[in-house]
Amino acid sequence: MTKPLRAAVEIISTNVDNPKQILEIGSRQAVNQNDLADVRELFHSGTFIGLDMQEGPGVDVVASANKLPFPDNHFDLVLCLETLEHADKPWLVAAEIERVLKPKGVAIVSSQQNFPIHKHPSDYFRYTPYGLGILFQNLEGKLTVAISPPFDDEVRLNPQHIILVGMKKNNEKLLKKIKLSLKKNVAKISVHKPYTHRLQDFFRLIKRAVAEFHFRQEIEFF
Repeated sequence: MTKPLRAAVEIISTNVDNPKQILEIGSRQAVNQNDLADVRELFHSGTFIGLDMQEGPGVDVVASANKLPFPDNHFDLVLCLETLEHADKPWLVAAEIERVLKPKGVAIVSSQQNFPIHKHPSDYFRYTPYGLGILFQNLEGKLTVAISPPFDDEVRLNPQHIILVGMKKNNEKLLKKIKLSLKKNVAKISVHKPYTHRLQDFFRLIKRAVAEFHFRQEIEFF
């Protein structure tokens, strides 16, 4: 999880009133990700269950998200953050999220469109804002948000993070509230980028520009 995504999730979560039953799918916190990936601390009331296919920090239940071990209409809030790209059957995960979500519940789902391959333990898919939305056809209310640097209109054409906020029964008032809250707090999402990272990206751009003089295609086998 990145700092901009973490900030956006915090902003969205503050608009969800006192969820009593909370499920996080893909809750295992990777090495050096504890501070960012631990979203449990955002919720000070209610029952929080972290589910993952592997044991580890942040995991309460080990199970596959393809078949969640919970009854229908059970959770007020379902989180699935930076996990769908690792799901081999994301349509099943989406259907399970819809199944366990209460009629007035809220789902917050995020994934990537423009992001390097990263195996935890595998990496299968990338999602456009439209692709992530089409997975959740049974959610009547949906708000899709893209997060990315502004270069070359990247946030609109090739965004890094995609966030879907969805609910079984459309709640225009809540969706509008979340949208306004994100707009108002965009400065919190646009967190400081370390100067070392800026310098690395600067030299990467120079390297890419020099490579254009000797442009060629390459192939790789997987």
